[in-house]
Amino acid sequence: MGDGDRREVRQQVRSGRGSVNTLAAGDVGDVHVTNNYYRAKWAGVIALAVAVVFGVVYHFAGDPDVRDAFASGPSLHVTVQTRDSVVNHNGAWLFPGRLLSPGQTLHTDQVAAVMSKRSDKVDTYETTTLVTVEGNRSHTVDITGIHIKVRSKATPAPGGTLLVYPSQGEDTNIKIGFNLDEPVPVPRNADREGKAFGGHYFDGHSVSVKAGEIVNFGFTFQTVKWDVTYDLVLDEVIDGEHTTQTVTNGSRPFHTRGFASAYDQAVGPYSRDGSFAVTDRAKAIEAMCGTPCTVRLTQGAAATAK
Repeated sequence: MGDGDRREVRQQVRSGRGSVNTLAAGDVGDVHVTNNYYRAKWAGVIALAVAVVFGVVYHFAGDPDVRDAFASGPSLHVTVQTRDSVVNHNGAWLFPGRLLSPGQTLHTDQVAAVMSKRSDKVDTYETTTLVTVEGNRSHTVDITGIHIKVRSKATPAPGGTLLVYPSQGEDTNIKIGFNLDEPVPVPRNADREGKAFGGHYFDGHSVSVKAGEIVNFGFTFQTVKWDVTYDLVLDEVIDGEHTTQTVTNGSRPFHTRGFASAYDQAVGPYSRDGSFAVTDRAKAIEAMCGTPCTVRLTQGAAATAK
């Protein structure tokens, strides 16, 4: 290959038109120049592509719409703690069969021990539960309403043991009561002890939950006339979109039972030392919720136990 030919090849390499296939066997230096050129060219292309991809990911990762679109799990993480001990409960329970033998008495801690071993008890008259919600979206979740989804509703069957324990009261962040005897139960303002229900809670309140923020609801469900199983349903708005979220009592629905026409046995406080003993139905109910026993409303009609 003459000098002219070599100059042509070198000119092609410098201009980007060169190829190793046009070089003579002895032109090793020209091959190295060509290989280095293409390595640099592809490295630049890859670096640019990586930069573009990184920029796109960074841009969309900061977009709450995109984060919410790829978010896993419900919009609100929900934890339910139902009050099922004598110490914390504000109501009564029904047990199948008889709880005490004739003449037997139990102290409060003994009753609590019995209850801890019984999974067949059902809240009677009242269920109290603490529902904790935590925001799980970049956009704020607005809770605009809460309603009851009834699974079953029947007249309480007679029989079993009615165990009553007068109200101890309990404070939580937000107090909401449901009168399950209403044709359509609505969330009502509840007093500090959750014993008297007022107007519609969401007529004067709104609840907004930000990502990672925690809000506690203290719910009280009462009935004197029905045996009801039900779920809670949260009405939510996220960035203008309406959705609902169903809340259950763990793997089961909530269950609250009104008073039956007759029991095999009624058990209530016996003395000031904290003992419980067999009593009659009327005294047990009076100790629980007065005479007559009603779901106490500060406005509207209340049902009365028969």
